[in-house]
Amino acid sequence: MNETMAVSNRLTLIVLMVAVSVSISAAATSRRVEVHLYGGDTANGAPLAAWYRSIGITDVWLPYGKGAFPQDTANDGYLPTAQTPEDMEAAGTLASYRKNHIRYCWFERPVPDFLYIISKRADFPKTNLWDSTAETDAVWDNICSRIKSIYPNVRKAGFSGLIYDSEAYYSYQGDESGKEKPWIWGGHSDQYGLTGNYYKRGLQIGKAISSVWPKAKVIIAYAFGYKGESWFYRGIKDGGTDFYVGPEHTYGAGPVEKDLGEAWYQSWWRGRKLKETCDWKRTQFPFIKDNQHVNAGLFPIDFGAKKPNYRAKYFREQLDQAANSDPKGPIPVWIWPQGPFSQEAFESVKYASGESAQDYLKALKAYSKAFGK
Repeated sequence: MNETMAVSNRLTLIVLMVAVSVSISAAATSRRVEVHLYGGDTANGAPLAAWYRSIGITDVWLPYGKGAFPQDTANDGYLPTAQTPEDMEAAGTLASYRKNHIRYCWFERPVPDFLYIISKRADFPKTNLWDSTAETDAVWDNICSRIKSIYPNVRKAGFSGLIYDSEAYYSYQGDESGKEKPWIWGGHSDQYGLTGNYYKRGLQIGKAISSVWPKAKVIIAYAFGYKGESWFYRGIKDGGTDFYVGPEHTYGAGPVEKDLGEAWYQSWWRGRKLKETCDWKRTQFPFIKDNQHVNAGLFPIDFGAKKPNYRAKYFREQLDQAANSDPKGPIPVWIWPQGPFSQEAFESVKYASGESAQDYLKALKAYSKAFGK
């Protein structure tokens, strides 16, 4: 081989190596993620919808729908601000999201913690939401009747799925085991398993949903992983729904840093990064077979406290992991704002030294599915 040919071959090899490197780099950054917002503008015409789209929000969880489950208390057991699908349509709210190519989800809260409390009877906890009495049958039958009455209208109005908040806001009294103080997910271990009422009631709900909305997307926000909770969710899934868990253990990123948010919110959960946390979360919900059905919660900025929980570079790392760390595909995310989510809210935050709102927004735009496949 003469010197000219050798040089030519080396140049060809270098070109090929660069091409492969560029190809790998492009592939590594080509994935984008669904970005769901916990909440969303429900004012007439949803004036924030266009801005949401401009920063990369792909889905909003509209609070709160006057739906199948009692939530908080007011008059008929529903939030005074709860709206029907017809209310949101008449106000032009849904049309604004459609115009801006943002999916919107029907959001009820809390499910079923408040139901557990208002279903208490004189001999509670002997009788409770997870027993097999005629009274309890009637409670669940009523919920299923409401599902069959309301959800066809939710579906018709173009909602892309259902969001349920299953955190224990009302029944938990500090005894996680529930032995002394039974609560929604504790103190009823006799009801675990395929023959228990956690599963049976979940299955009842899942079948009711599927009867009027086949393969409906259901996302549980704040999926913590208690056994009773897991059996209830498995029932909903087995009833025929497209089921997702939306944990908050994925909230944090980066190291703990002084002058940022609370440590729980600013560091990786028990040292696990995003994919590792989603993998672990699925051990609590073993019927969830892939991370594409784990909608990971992110909490980069506390808009109530007006300060970041972690730096923008760690938010970018979080999003990069959601996009690229799982070989099966991107992991969808949801953002918890803890306060108003608007351009003004971003501008009011006291950011870490050397960072600004634009650093967070640029990271979001770099990975959001709103700007690519």
